[in-house]
Order: sequence, then structure tokens, then C-alpha cells
Amino acid sequence: MTPAMKILLVRKTTNLEWHGSVIRRQVAAGRMPLEDLGRLQRAHDEHYQTLDGLRARLVNAQIGFVEITRETDWPQSEQFDAVVTVGGDGTLLSASHKVLDDTLTIGVRSSRSSVGYLCAYDGATLDRFVSDLQGRHCQTLRVARILAQVRRAGESNVVQTEPVLNDFLYSNLSPAATTRYCLRINDGIEEQKSSGIWISTAVGSSAAISAAGGQVMPWTDSRTQFRVREVFSGGKVKPVVKSGFFDPEKDTFEIENRSERAFLALDGQHGEVPLSLGDIIRFCPAPKLRLAQTPASVPAA
Repeated sequence: MTPAMKILLVRKTTNLEWHGSVIRRQVAAGRMPLEDLGRLQRAHDEHYQTLDGLRARLVNAQIGFVEITRETDWPQSEQFDAVVTVGGDGTLLSASHKVLDDTLTIGVRSSRSSVGYLCAYDGATLDRFVSDLQGRHCQTLRVARILAQVRRAGESNVVQTEPVLNDFLYSNLSPAATTRYCLRINDGIEEQKSSGIWISTAVGSSAAISAAGGQVMPWTDSRTQFRVREVFSGGKVKPVVKSGFFDPEKDTFEIENRSERAFLALDGQHGEVPLSLGDIIRFCPAPKLRLAQTPASVPAA
């Protein structure tokens, strides 16, 4: 007998739930157009229509599920056959930090207003999703992730981040201040001043690093890409290393923070590590994520 399937359902909290009361007051005071509230309400309604439809189909298919929000304490993912996120890319990115094993991760885009490049299904394809899940026919890719190890100045302990699916941003705590650091790639060392550095996986290469001038990579690429933001070239020593690729399995890529206060952001706003002067960040391979995808949604290059 085939064992019963069980999934972890991770749903987002909508912007209307987060900010609705404030926006309603702003609309009532005439400081925001009623149309803004209407857009939030439509996105909220679409999200719950998708979520309710998915719940009903899972019950009908006798697929067990535990439902949490992405802000809830995370159970062990190995208890489940799949982790299913209902929201958009932000929900999937947040959930992916907690999946430390080979558990299948599946994104369901719940609203037309949600960004869903990482999502394999949406509200219109719920029947196909449940059928694929039951038959274990979800098409998957094992995609590279990275993590950062932070060695505190003057200390022997190392702080390790959760795995990141898209990117890290290293920067001064103030976006208006210069970021000072020493960049080390294998045997090369270079002191720089800039607005910070993007460090991206192949999956994240079409996001922020692409907008900063980086290259879009095929998702099957295991290399990590980096790009310095707005490097300062007015000093006596001209910076040479501004962008490139490294293999976290083989290469050393480190940043020694020389800013008084800096930070390392994980997948945008989905995590943050404060940094002090002298802290050293090393970027390392993390376990790959088994991500459900449709062939049309995966960039080839």
C-alpha cells in the first residue's frame, strides 16, 4: 500500500492584512486614492480564492496537509512529501531558507498581482497541480543555493546563514554611505569602495543583479555571480575586479568588512546579518533545492 501523502502548506499574509487599516485611514483622509485600496482588496480576494480552492482539492484528493504562514515557527521539512507555498516569489524564497534537505518545494502563485517567476502553478492550474502531486509527476530542477559564513572580528566563532536561493547584498548600513571592504578571490586581494556587492545564484541572476548589469544565467549553472555596485574609481589605486563568477565548491570568495556598520541581506528583505568592522564573510555552497518548475518558466540562458 502506498503511504499517505502529506504536505506543508505555507501561505503568505496579504498586504491588505498587513497594512489595510493604515491604508483605509489614508483613503478616508483623502491622502491615497480609493483605487489603491481596491487593488489590495482584489489581490487579497484572489489569494484566498486560490488558497480555498487548493485546500478543497487537497481534502478531496485525501492529501494531508499542515498549514502555516511564513512567519510561523517552521516544522521539520523532512516530515513532508513536499513544501507548497501559496503566494508569490517572496513566499517561496522565505520558505526555501528553511528547507535544508531534498524535500520537493512547489510554488503556487495565488494572485495576478504577485510576482511568480519561481512558481510552477497558479490559481488556474490547481487541478493539474493536484494531479501532478498525486502522481508524483511534478517536473523538478535541483538548483544551486549559497550560504554565508561570518567570522566575527577578534572571535573564533562563525555565524552561518540559512541557504539563499536568489542573492545576497553586502552593503553599508546607510544606503547613502560608502561601503569599504577588502575583496578576496582565491589568491587575489583588492581594497575597494563602492555602494556594495551583489552575490547571486543562477536562479537569482535575472533579478537584482541583472538590473545592476549582471548576466542572466541558465538555472542549471552551479556557479555564483558577483557584481560590485557603483565602484569608486577616483583613488590612486584603480579597482580591477568589478564583476565575475566563482565556483563556491572550489573557489574562495571573501569580503572583509571595513565599514563601521554594514549588513548582509538575504534574498531581499528575507533575512539580515549585521556586520561590524573587521568581520569576514565567506560565501559557500549550500544544499541544492529541489524546485518544481514548468519548462517554459526556466530561462535557458
